[in-house]
Amino acid sequence: MTSPDSAQESPSPRPGPTRPRRGYGAVMKFVRRLHMYLGLLVFPWVLLFGMSGVLFNHPEIGREIERRDLSPQELSTLTGLKPWNPDEIAQKVVTQLNAGSPGGYTLDAAAPSEFSGWPLLAAPSQAGGRHVLILSLDDGNATLSTHAPEPKSSPPPFAGAKIELPEYGMAAVQDQVKELLPKLGIDASGTLQAHPKVHPELRFRVRDGNDRAWNVVYDLGTGQVDGRPAGPGQLRLVELLGRLHKTHHFPVHGDMAWLFALFADITGITLVVWALSGLAMWWQMKPTRVIGALAIAVAVAAAALVMRGTATEIQFGNVQGEGP
Repeated sequence: MTSPDSAQESPSPRPGPTRPRRGYGAVMKFVRRLHMYLGLLVFPWVLLFGMSGVLFNHPEIGREIERRDLSPQELSTLTGLKPWNPDEIAQKVVTQLNAGSPGGYTLDAAAPSEFSGWPLLAAPSQAGGRHVLILSLDDGNATLSTHAPEPKSSPPPFAGAKIELPEYGMAAVQDQVKELLPKLGIDASGTLQAHPKVHPELRFRVRDGNDRAWNVVYDLGTGQVDGRPAGPGQLRLVELLGRLHKTHHFPVHGDMAWLFALFADITGITLVVWALSGLAMWWQMKPTRVIGALAIAVAVAAAALVMRGTATEIQFGNVQGEGP
């Protein structure tokens, strides 16, 4: 039997978890569930954009391409082409600029001259494919790639036809909306002009006298008619993935492309949520905080360095935006 004194000396029971602690646990449970279920929702889209993104940098994957590297010596022997000195060429450009204007320009030694872009030359092959030569102007080497013929479908008999429907063209739309901005009280230095590259299309299907179905595309900007036989597409898988990856903007009409754009948005939001929820879950695991902090520091520093350098290269020249 326990004495009253021993009962008084026994330790008091530990207090239960406080309300803020229970609230924190509920929040973290929600974060983990959100992290998991968003991943399950968009995992096909993550795979699509991930795989197709890799294919942009490695076009030889999934395509019949034979590559041959040419050394500077071999290329020079065959063609007489010598490496170019970017500083020497830049100095000649500056000299010509000064000859035609009083600018008094001098080459900035703090910013070394360099080539950008791809010196690319192509020629059709006798087999129906193409040969592509990519040069390194400053090193003098090159890569010669031979591409297999692209899969082609039978051209429609109406390909290249031009149908004039003046009342149903972008020129007619442009004429009808030319007074829209002034009537809305918007000060503009000119009238609305149709975009030179972005045109709407009318798509429909026809059958010829042999009951063969054709997909027809009528360009409402140029009046050109084109199409292909109805049925499965002719693109290779890698090319189809690339087309899907580059599909963007919400179309005016709600169709499958509209849903594709919606899921692309959801995928982008999911990636942001993954990053933030991953940080929250990492912070919850105390033994990994030090190593995780070092990893985050390295990741942020590397990303800042690479992104800043790439952004500088992209914006080096006169950058003009395209599209609406």
